[in-house]
Amino acid sequence: MESKQTYKPLAPKVPKTNENQAPGPYFNAYRDTRVSTACSSCRSRQIKCDGVAPCGNCRKFQAECIIDENSDNRRNATLKRKFDSLENDRELLIQLMESFRNSDDNRVHALLNLIRSNAPLFELKSYIDNQLNRESSPKLAVVGEEIRRLQQAKPRAHRNVMDVRRLCDQAVYRVPAKPWTTVTDDDEFVSHLISLYFTWYHPCFPWIDREIFLRDMKAGNADSEFCSPFLVNSLLADACAYSDYAEAYADSEDLSTRGAHFFAEAKRCLEEEEGRFTVATVQGLEVLSVCAFLMGKDRRGWVYQGQLAFAAKELARSTHSAPSNATAKSPDLAQATNFTFWGLYVITMASAMAYHKPSLVEKPDRPCPHVAHDHHKDLWYPYPAQSDGYSTHPLCHFNNLCELTIVINNWCQFLFGDSDKPAFDRVKELTESVDRRLSEWQQGLPPCLDLNIEGALLPQVLCLHMYYHNIVITIFGFAKNAENEDDETGRSSAFHKYAADRCLRSAREISNLMKLHRSFWGLDIFPAGHIQWITVSLFTLLEGRDDPANREAFTNLSIAAKTASRRWTLGKGMLRAVQVTAGKMAVSMPPETDLLFADFEQQIRNSKDREGLNSLYPNFAVSTGSIQTDEVELDKFLEKWDALGVSESNEPDV
Repeated sequence: MESKQTYKPLAPKVPKTNENQAPGPYFNAYRDTRVSTACSSCRSRQIKCDGVAPCGNCRKFQAECIIDENSDNRRNATLKRKFDSLENDRELLIQLMESFRNSDDNRVHALLNLIRSNAPLFELKSYIDNQLNRESSPKLAVVGEEIRRLQQAKPRAHRNVMDVRRLCDQAVYRVPAKPWTTVTDDDEFVSHLISLYFTWYHPCFPWIDREIFLRDMKAGNADSEFCSPFLVNSLLADACAYSDYAEAYADSEDLSTRGAHFFAEAKRCLEEEEGRFTVATVQGLEVLSVCAFLMGKDRRGWVYQGQLAFAAKELARSTHSAPSNATAKSPDLAQATNFTFWGLYVITMASAMAYHKPSLVEKPDRPCPHVAHDHHKDLWYPYPAQSDGYSTHPLCHFNNLCELTIVINNWCQFLFGDSDKPAFDRVKELTESVDRRLSEWQQGLPPCLDLNIEGALLPQVLCLHMYYHNIVITIFGFAKNAENEDDETGRSSAFHKYAADRCLRSAREISNLMKLHRSFWGLDIFPAGHIQWITVSLFTLLEGRDDPANREAFTNLSIAAKTASRRWTLGKGMLRAVQVTAGKMAVSMPPETDLLFADFEQQIRNSKDREGLNSLYPNFAVSTGSIQTDEVELDKFLEKWDALGVSESNEPDV
């Protein structure tokens, strides 16, 4: 007998309703739950919405029920708007290209310079609106109207989204986030920052044995002598300046907070060190001081340098007094400490020259690292760009950097360590002696550090040569205005003229080296040390404005300085100081640079950067006597001349 099969109903039948009748609770309970757009109230409460206004939840809570269909990114209207936006961007690009081809307006060069400095769209809009003559550049006027329609005159906030760069990012060094930092648990982001640091800053001024550090960081051993949470967070804070990811900002709405969250974490970790002096502690103090300098808080940075000097002495004492069997058990210790002490000597001397102070770290009483040119080759990758590696000789670079530092050691200690004004004859004698030794150093560079090598010139090679020319500008900059009250023969005048010429030549060379960097690697990222070389050159070139070659060099370096001002607070303050100094010297800067400096008047005064600038960075033109003012330090100089402004507190930021 065939049995009758029964089926359990899936859901009660929905009763029919009148088309004009508002749906009741029964309808809401059993209607299709795949809602396209939830109301604003349900979205804020993060609860399920039935998608019909007023929805059941809003009636229950007696809330206003608003459904914005435009917020649904799946709707055709939203997709069409995105398509139209892309099409408008394409048309804008075409119009810009036509303008460059057809316009005879010299002001177009200023627009090109702004584009080269990686200016955001709102700055281009501002220039086209306010600077270009619409009658002489009608095509650019059309572009201005198009930009006005597409973009508000305000920088977009950095959004935490998975963009194309994140999808294709392959970090050079893969390291874990834990147990090193509590700021993030994202291994990919931490690997991204560590790779940036060891790509852009470390090759230029190394003081960390990279292989030993990476080995211990990957192992996750928080008790390591060569890797610690303090050191890691200091490195992450410094590396944030090279990253454009949203996570690099403590506040994605405030572009001045790059690395601030890691900086705060590093300070907390330093407190937990409780007076331990390991290799990682000493290295971390130097990274933290450099990071503070670049954030425009170099008064705090010099406090860290003072702690560093004491910690380095204690570490040197403990490693020298360690029994030989202890060294045998830890073969990495001798290698890491030698590298660290010489690296710290190099970077603290560079800082001393930049800030016109005696170095706080003395020359190490251990042999300088030396290596044959043909050994210890390495590969350098231009991360975050995905590219094949380039052959490099890091120990050749390090050895020659140490030798260059030894050359300038006595000069730096003599000029900045003595409170009395040095006599002209002594300044002249020491300057000429250092100049001879610098020439010998330059002629003795190995082939891997030569500017005439075939192929791409690596950033660290360019940086080494820029540092050399920066030293030339510094020593001759102080010499060219040295007074000689007893001179009756005119020989001092000839020396002053020669010194001024040497400064200008080296400033032009630094401009040429920055051009090479732009041609090989672009201007979006360059080592932070370049800020010093660029700024000193700009101050120097202000005095040679009548020479077309000097004006061209000034324009080229201004583009690079503008790029730096977008990544580092100190870079922004330095660029503004150049502008204010030019005004005080009654110097007209090249018209091609007008736009690069224009936004200070419109934007910088209202920026939060001015509240954080607490910098004693010396104005090079004031220090060398090119202009006369009582205020040498950056923040006080700018405050006096109504520039950036600083926080109202007069207390040091320590």
